[in-house]
Amino acid sequence: MTTVPSATAYRHQVLRNLTLGSLGRFLDLQRKKNALLAAHGLTPYRVWSPAFGGLYHLVLEADFPSMARFEEEHRASKALGEMAELNAAQLDLVIEGTAHDRLQRLSLAADLDTP
Repeated sequence: MTTVPSATAYRHQVLRNLTLGSLGRFLDLQRKKNALLAAHGLTPYRVWSPAFGGLYHLVLEADFPSMARFEEEHRASKALGEMAELNAAQLDLVIEGTAHDRLQRLSLAADLDTP
């Protein structure tokens, strides 16, 4: 049996559909959020867009070694005064009803010998 262990246990994904023309502003706000997170020793988020889907679909994601670490960083980021303002500004650029988050567990071993 061959398995592929994952060094990362959890991945938090923030999925957003942006209003037309707001991509640059959204990314600028994310750069500010990432700088704020990094300045406080917290994990910044990667930004990518799926190859297929609607216009201005964005995914922000970060990996965490444990659920406890994710929760710790989530609480710590909420305590940063400027973070709430940046989050609100980003949400103003999102099409109503399209914002959602998900947390994925990545650390389950995969059996590569099973057809």
